[in-house]
Amino acid sequence: MTTTVGMASTSLPSGASVVVPAIDPLEFARSALCAEAFVATDMARETHVARLHTLFERAGLAASMESALSTMQVLREAEPLGSGYWAAAPVRVVDLGPDCHLLVGPQPTSELQRHFTGLRRAGAARVMNGAGTAALPRQSLAAWRGSDGNNARVWTQSVINSAMKLFAPSVVADNLQAFAVRQAGGRRREPVWVSAGSSSPCEWRGVGFFRARTGATRYRYFLAKHEAGKQFLEGPAVLDAARIQCGLAALQNQPLTTFIKATSGTTSISLPVAPPRSVRRLLVALCEADPRSFGRVWTCRVSAYLPVLLDVLQELSCETKDDE
Repeated sequence: MTTTVGMASTSLPSGASVVVPAIDPLEFARSALCAEAFVATDMARETHVARLHTLFERAGLAASMESALSTMQVLREAEPLGSGYWAAAPVRVVDLGPDCHLLVGPQPTSELQRHFTGLRRAGAARVMNGAGTAALPRQSLAAWRGSDGNNARVWTQSVINSAMKLFAPSVVADNLQAFAVRQAGGRRREPVWVSAGSSSPCEWRGVGFFRARTGATRYRYFLAKHEAGKQFLEGPAVLDAARIQCGLAALQNQPLTTFIKATSGTTSISLPVAPPRSVRRLLVALCEADPRSFGRVWTCRVSAYLPVLLDVLQELSCETKDDE
């Protein structure tokens, strides 16, 4: 018997085979965490990752555990407590729009569907209409995403203004690179890293964004002032490199380009950089990521989710084009 994509085949002694559903690591992680955390209907306990690893290993999913738990953390269904312990988060509702809500919680989708009619998967999260959510705690979309309410342009202004008070003389590293914007193909602006001191770095108030290699694939990102023949002034490290790239480009009136392309009922979102966590959280919830894009390309399969997605994407201060 031929095994179909997304299914696992089990051989029988007679030589025949039976097709059984493949296990979804994310749903398995939800089930495992809830089973280990359960004490009573109104009580839960912390769970050590070693106990979860044992369950994943027995199911043949050990290699997927870290990714599955990371997705639950991004969705705020579970939180790491340190020293290997995890806690399941309480169930609550996040409003996405009229009659469209996220149901956030650690329970597997099949269990939630027993209690909430119309609940369905959307990306990695679960959505439903307003029926049956009245008695549940509610969390605002901004609070669930961890948004500070500022777009990338405004946030970058604030970060640079604060950083200028902390600049100090430093040494220019041999591998120092500066952030810049380039026009690609005549239709898009995209980020590029150039050698420090080369032409056209992206700056605001004389401050640029720099990186220095610290490992084979690791960089240290920071703000600095770098002018040929003058003292190099280095500022504090920047943890949100994607957001500051978007903001600095917008401050230079060279906003990076996001493409939105609709094809056969699905919508592809192509970002110039991997999104900041507050934006990525909603993309993970409602979309599917292209695994080859390093978080830059996402597919939305339900048009009803587009308004909230497009509204949140405005926080990146990018220009948006309808077709690539």
